[in-house]
Parts: sequence; structure tokens; C-alpha cells
Amino acid sequence: MQMRILPSLIAIPLLAGCATFPGTHSRDPANSRIGDAVYVDGPIVKPIAVIEDSRCLKSAQCVWAGRVRVKMLWMRGDGPREFILSTEGPTPIADGVMTLTAVRPERPKDGKIDAGDYRFSLAFAGGL
Repeated sequence: MQMRILPSLIAIPLLAGCATFPGTHSRDPANSRIGDAVYVDGPIVKPIAVIEDSRCLKSAQCVWAGRVRVKMLWMRGDGPREFILSTEGPTPIADGVMTLTAVRPERPKDGKIDAGDYRFSLAFAGGL
């Protein structure tokens, strides 16, 4: 009897590390989009809104390249936490930093991009 219980007790801690969050998430941090959770080398994050896109319009010459700021959710076991990512530099999260490395598409001449058309490249540096 004890021999059958022992493997079960060993499996419990191993399975606890496999906890998942409701919904699905992508493993492609180079092509994330609004509303989709993505695994980024540790943290699972979800872009939820573009709050600023002041990038220079396509085919225009600008003094300042502009920036993109994205409202994000960090999907944690104790509930999601909101943070902002910007093309201006990394943001502290978990035990490291998250960086918005690229935003697509370029801003068209009319400056309008539908939220569903944005694609983000994300990188995480840190961890133990």
C-alpha cells in the first residue's frame, strides 16, 4: 500500500510547477498582439491596449522618432498586475526587465492603425 502512495506524493510537487492560467497563451513573444497572452522567457504577459503611438508617419522625416506605449497585464498566480511598456526602454517586472523591442506595422500616412493589426516583439531579461 505504501509503495503506491509514495509515487503520488512525489508527483504532486512536480505538477504544482505546471500551473496554468485560464485561456491560452502563445509562445511567440516576437509576434504578440492585443488580447493574447504570451510567454516571454518566464513571465506570461498580455498586451491590452495601445495608449500612445507617436511614431513618425511612414515616408515622413521627423526630428523625433516618437514612441509607443502599451498597457500590459502580467499574469501572475495571485492575479494579474497592470504595467506599461514603452519603446523608450525596459520596464522592471518579476525579477528582471521586460522590453518592447519592436512594434509593427509602421504608422501609415493617415496615422491610423486598428488595435487588432498591432504586433509587438517582447523580450525578458532576468530570472534566477
